[in-house]
Amino acid sequence: MILGFEITNFDVFDYDRCGMLIEDSVAIAGGEKSKDEVIRLRNLNALIGRNNTGKTSFLMALSFVKRCIMHDVASAATMDQRPGFSNLLIRKDQPASFKLFFRIRGCQKVESIYIQYEITIEPSRFGSPIVCSEKIIRSIKDGDKIELVTILDLDHGKGKIRDSEGNIKETSIANEHVTALGVYGIIGEYGEMSCIYREISRWFFCQFSSDGINSYYTDGNAPGGHKHLSSTGSNISNVLSYMKQTDEDNYIRVIDEIKSKIPSMRKKKNLPKELEESPDKLFLYLLLLRDPNPHSTIFIETPDKDLYHDMVDVLADEMREFTLRNPFSQIIFSTHNPYIIESMSPREIWVFERDFEAAEIDGDGVSIRCAGSDPVVEALFREGVGMGAIWYGGHLDNDNGFEYEE
Repeated sequence: MILGFEITNFDVFDYDRCGMLIEDSVAIAGGEKSKDEVIRLRNLNALIGRNNTGKTSFLMALSFVKRCIMHDVASAATMDQRPGFSNLLIRKDQPASFKLFFRIRGCQKVESIYIQYEITIEPSRFGSPIVCSEKIIRSIKDGDKIELVTILDLDHGKGKIRDSEGNIKETSIANEHVTALGVYGIIGEYGEMSCIYREISRWFFCQFSSDGINSYYTDGNAPGGHKHLSSTGSNISNVLSYMKQTDEDNYIRVIDEIKSKIPSMRKKKNLPKELEESPDKLFLYLLLLRDPNPHSTIFIETPDKDLYHDMVDVLADEMREFTLRNPFSQIIFSTHNPYIIESMSPREIWVFERDFEAAEIDGDGVSIRCAGSDPVVEALFREGVGMGAIWYGGHLDNDNGFEYEE
């Protein structure tokens, strides 16, 4: 689970953070900060804000990080219709950097570990991306204090690495486009790195509501069973086939459960044939949230798009249920719909804003803040006002007359 993410000099982000980092946990343990000052990402998180304020770019930055690790930084810069690395930098002559703070379960025979991954990618003189540095730091609680242990520290592919037994070794990565996490993350000897690699590899970027996806066979899926839905949901027939063949009783239970929750399907006795050709989006979401091997983090852009208001209510409830069933998984979604956040708490809402005049001058202008950091919003929520009503009332906008601290 991601507790915090920091981006520097990438896309629309000059220097922005959402959530907490490992240094915040050290400051809390040392009494330099209170727990109320630092707000981490939760199991369920909504990104809100006006159009072009950076919500989509935030999700795409995380997708870029995954591509860098699963493939390489050069490929990541052009995958998913990206325009090339140099075109993703605000300051063309400076590197982009990313920090991710995780809580990961089942690593090294303990319930969970807290660990941070840092990567800096710089442009070559030709504009192509090169891995400049990588660092992995683990925090270990020692009484009232937190000890920081460096697992990996590389500068231009050379440096030190620590294995699962605590042995520190010199290492080097010959390919300047490949991340050390992508190399060592698939080797069992390096437990913490394997945990981070597994966590990131299980991120799911959902595109069920993406524009331009009119056919659910665009992926050209081969016949046969698939364990998991694809990002577009185009392989739903394969997934349903796999479920039915491996455990028909569970298949019937899941289908009946989903049908009972979708208003338009409640009275239908059997799964309609047209569902296999053009699946209902809510059906896709509910099937995704019932994956027996859940994704570590599910990223969704506007999940409420094209859903009627009663379906939005169902989806909001189901996303909450997913996080309760899977306490080490999370959902991060963007939305413009106040209904879907009505039952969420202020600390689960992240407000994106952008000063376009500042952006024209130096490329900056994006700011990210948690709704839970505003005392007025917290007070309204404690009085029983829902977050959707608070948002609709204008209390989450900076132009409502209130002063906010950055």
